[in-house]
Amino acid sequence: MSFAIFGVACLGLAIGLKLRVSALIAATLAVVVASIATGSFLQLSVQTIIRSTFYLVIVTQIAYLIGLALALLSYRARRR
Repeated sequence: MSFAIFGVACLGLAIGLKLRVSALIAATLAVVVASIATGSFLQLSVQTIIRSTFYLVIVTQIAYLIGLALALLSYRARRR
């Protein structure tokens, strides 16, 4: 699970630094589908699948916001 959290955090950060909201929506959909498919393949309970999917989506969104803030700070530093 920690590898998945690290992976989606890197994905969200990269999207926040370079891309915008449409890419975040597509990445969130991909995270949800991959999480459900992996949980089903590993035969996890529905409650566990829902919880892990929720955590991964939240980490993706927070990492996106951090990346967006870093991109904004970088942009402002270049303008000065």
